[in-house]
Order: sequence, then structure tokens, then C-alpha cells
Amino acid sequence: MARVCWICEKEVPEGTEIKVDTVIRFIREMKRKLGILKGNDLVVCPAHLAAYAEKRKKFERNLVLYATGAVLLAVGIPIFPLLMGASFNPVVICFSFVLAAAVLGLSMLNYVPALEGEGKKEGA
Repeated sequence: MARVCWICEKEVPEGTEIKVDTVIRFIREMKRKLGILKGNDLVVCPAHLAAYAEKRKKFERNLVLYATGAVLLAVGIPIFPLLMGASFNPVVICFSFVLAAAVLGLSMLNYVPALEGEGKKEGA
């Protein structure tokens, strides 16, 4: 398998490997079913580590913002009508969870995978 940089999309001889998480496995499975899977090892080459770190930081910040918005929608949409005097409607609760899941799903539009070994604590 070829080692391809995740940032510049070129074949590189060395680099830090991308962690194969649930999202990467899902994308690879969909590509396999469509017959377009190339089977490359994803890495970040040393020349692009700084650009990767900036993109990853932006993704993590946006993920927190989207998650906060999703929780506010999931809680706020059912509560607000009750506070205004409307009767209880279970459909509103289902709709609020569907809408919150859609908002959280939007965070995957700018997904940046973690690097192998990132997030592990020394001595833990």
C-alpha cells in the first residue's frame, strides 16, 4: 500500500500515521462497497504537520460549538413551548432529537482525523 499525505494528497515515503477511527472505517467501507477503495495508508508528512495541527484545532473547536448547539436545541425546543403554555407533545421531543443529530452531523463536514498516538497520556 502507498503512504499518502492527508493534507497534500501525494505519495510520501514517511510521515505520522492517521488514527483509523470509526469515521475513517465508515468511509473506507462505503468506498469498498462502491468499488473505489484505493487502500492507501493515510499519513501526514513532516512538511504539513503545522497545517494539520491548525486544521485539527479548528475541527475540535467547531465540534464543541456544534455539540453545544445540539444540546441547546434538544433541550430548548421541547421546553420552550411548555414555558409558553402549550400542551405537551411527544412529537416535538422526537423532532428536537432529530434536529440536534443533524446539527451534530454537520460537524463532520470539516472532519480532521487524529494522529496515531495523539491523545494518549504518558504514565496513565
